[in-house]
Amino acid sequence: MGYGQKITYTLLCTLMIFLATSVFASDIDYQLHIHVHYQQESDSWKARYELPFAVDHIAFSRQSNFDRSELYKIDETKFKWDKEGDVLLIRSVDGNKFNSLSIIFSSYYNFIQKDYTHNIKYTDGSVLLYTNHLALGANIIKDKSVSPIGVSFSGTRFHFSGPNQNIVFLGQSFKNKAEWSLEGEGTYIYFGNIKPIENENMIAIVDPAIPKWAWSKTQKYFPKLFDFYKSKTGQPLSFKPVVFFNYDQVEGDYSNYSGGTLDGLVQLTINGQRWQSENVEQFNMLFHFLAHEAAHFWNGQMLAFEEKNHSWMHEGGADTFANFAMLEFGLINYEQMVQKFEDAANSCSLNKGDESLEQSAKLWRYRNYYTCGATMGLASHVTVKIKDSSKSVFDVWKHIFNANIVDRTYNQQDYFNALNQLTDSEQLSKAFEKFSSSSDLDNQIEIASWFKQSEISTTYSEDYPKSVVRHWGKQVIYNLMKSHCKSISFSSYDDYVKTYPIDGCNSFGQSMEIQFVGGLDIFRDGLNAYNSFRAKCENAETVLLQDRNKFDVAEIKCLEKVQGSRPYLKLQTQL
Repeated sequence: MGYGQKITYTLLCTLMIFLATSVFASDIDYQLHIHVHYQQESDSWKARYELPFAVDHIAFSRQSNFDRSELYKIDETKFKWDKEGDVLLIRSVDGNKFNSLSIIFSSYYNFIQKDYTHNIKYTDGSVLLYTNHLALGANIIKDKSVSPIGVSFSGTRFHFSGPNQNIVFLGQSFKNKAEWSLEGEGTYIYFGNIKPIENENMIAIVDPAIPKWAWSKTQKYFPKLFDFYKSKTGQPLSFKPVVFFNYDQVEGDYSNYSGGTLDGLVQLTINGQRWQSENVEQFNMLFHFLAHEAAHFWNGQMLAFEEKNHSWMHEGGADTFANFAMLEFGLINYEQMVQKFEDAANSCSLNKGDESLEQSAKLWRYRNYYTCGATMGLASHVTVKIKDSSKSVFDVWKHIFNANIVDRTYNQQDYFNALNQLTDSEQLSKAFEKFSSSSDLDNQIEIASWFKQSEISTTYSEDYPKSVVRHWGKQVIYNLMKSHCKSISFSSYDDYVKTYPIDGCNSFGQSMEIQFVGGLDIFRDGLNAYNSFRAKCENAETVLLQDRNKFDVAEIKCLEKVQGSRPYLKLQTQL
């Protein structure tokens, strides 16, 4: 073999080795694999992590609002909990690298403030698991000499198992085992033995203890809802959503509900024994919640909104969709629908404050996006109708969908562009932009201006409805918490407020049930309760909080003066 042939042969061998190595590297699985096993008898879980590389620590991707080191049990002969800044880590005891570990935990049903509940239970022992509390961060390895892809994982693959159980998620039902690649904010996974209810619009897992009247009505109206939204937006869903509907706190002497949406699902919980008796008002609240959450399949999932501080579009839009759906199905009449928007307008005016609507998220006043956005939805509707009586607020959204069908995202300007085209004027969109971005506005005057020359007239009144009376009663608790704790954490029930402990705040360090303030019922006599509270604040006096039996639960000093009550803004139809 000549010298030139040797060089050629050597280069060829090198190239072949390089190509073989490249092919081999591309075949390596760089995913994180999480094997989740549920044992129904003990209501416990085991999650085994298999990492693509050996690491010296792991970190969870979600800084969830509960103590993982208390809930998740690890093999303490091999691993230990550690912390780096605010990030909770798991390291090996001996400092060596590892590529697998397991955690064991019991289902955790406690309320998690401003976060998804870890597990949600059904009365038959079935359970939901929220995936993203288990997900790991992809920032463990950034060294390409260790990880050719430059990060820890190319993705996360869940492997679910539950002996003799249905496993249901994202429009699919499995038996015993299932797999799923993590996307976005994750999802809820159902483990249990309830047979899924499926039709062309949805798949549902319904608690067997749900009162028959409530589920019967839900079955009657909920499938129609999807057809209504599809027709009005001109957009069919590209997926089949799942509805998880469970019953909790069955013995509680009250009725309320909670839940939310994730990609492709609605999760709904009803609480309390008062659901046992059929009640039209209760069902209307329930349907409105479902209709609101279903609207997000269109304005939050078929299309995604770009700016969180402009959430009035999708949250207020969802409330607007829900109100019009209730009208469509005869659950309310037109005057009652306007009343729902009137409640929203007053809540917006009262709670937005002096700050711009854009600042609400930063100030934890996220509810403003619902109420102010719904009011903007009604104003959009009646203004569009001035130009063309055959049009509605749904045409605004149809325009947004058509204009953004390719990139599947939209923003505030897209909403304004749709309004401008449908009304042939920039007047309302400019008013909305001002309300969204400007501070120190008179909220009531601004809102009233949106309805000029429309079928809705605005007046002021001292005749407060129950919702506003309740608002002023709750403002007592809100103001005390804000001034003492710089944070707000309470829930409203039928006739009382339940506060949740706030770390570092002695005045609200323990959970309390509060129905009376100085003997005045905060819901039934909320305006007088607030005015009495305001008078005490003028002189920095103490405020007596009492439970449902009028027993004293706390006496708290008022630290600062509070605003006076405002007149009520009425929206009246001129049709």
